[in-house]
Amino acid sequence: MQMNYDPNFIFRLVGISNLLEQPSNLEDSLQEVANLAAQILKTQRCSIMLLADEEDISHQQSYLRVFIHYGNLPPSAYEEITPLNEGIAGYVAATGKALLIEDIQHSQFASVARFLHDDDNKSLISAPIILSKRVVGVINVNSPLTRNSFNQEDLKLLETFALFVGKSLQISQLQTILRSKFVELAVVRDLVEQEIPETMTIHPNPSKLAKIVGKSFFKELTQAGFTVNQIIAIATEVLNLLQEHLARLTRHKKRLERDEMVSEDTVERA
Repeated sequence: MQMNYDPNFIFRLVGISNLLEQPSNLEDSLQEVANLAAQILKTQRCSIMLLADEEDISHQQSYLRVFIHYGNLPPSAYEEITPLNEGIAGYVAATGKALLIEDIQHSQFASVARFLHDDDNKSLISAPIILSKRVVGVINVNSPLTRNSFNQEDLKLLETFALFVGKSLQISQLQTILRSKFVELAVVRDLVEQEIPETMTIHPNPSKLAKIVGKSFFKELTQAGFTVNQIIAIATEVLNLLQEHLARLTRHKKRLERDEMVSEDTVERA
């Protein structure tokens, strides 16, 4: 079977991998991956979902959340959580097996395909993102533009994207940890407390790493003898610094936009 894919997509993947090695650009880089997957597979939508831990009083359970997407996915999708074994992505994450559905309306998932009911083409493929032999997310592609449905060749290609994302997430994660000795110690402490071998990687979702660092920071402060009021003062100072940082970024963005408008106006007058 002759492939109709862009032969240069491998070189584009290599370029994206260089960006993924920079933790500060993780979201932008995964956006590029979603864009490329949608373009190569000629489809309307692509989403990358990562596992996150949702805690309540009674238990802790892992859920999938949309991390990035390409196409007309509604903003509300980012607020939704998908428990394992529920829905299409939850099924793929729980089983660790890629899934090809030629027509969602004639499948076991007909009642849970929320964003496909209005599409003329209701085919989709989904593949698990695996890191250190465990599923950490799912990549989904649906509604092909130039054919009636996806096929096994498309599914294999999506699995390649998923493998690439998993390895790149691991590189990004390790780079993030190694940039800070405190973060490295926090991660090691978390692995020891959970009796997890240090050779295993932690969850790549940024919120998970933030919780680990936050808990470790709190323990360091309490063990150092800081009182509750002092810890509140420290947390307030961190928030103030964050607010100042965001304000500087906003001013910088406005300045760039203003300079761009002046530049465009100069070109038009010329």
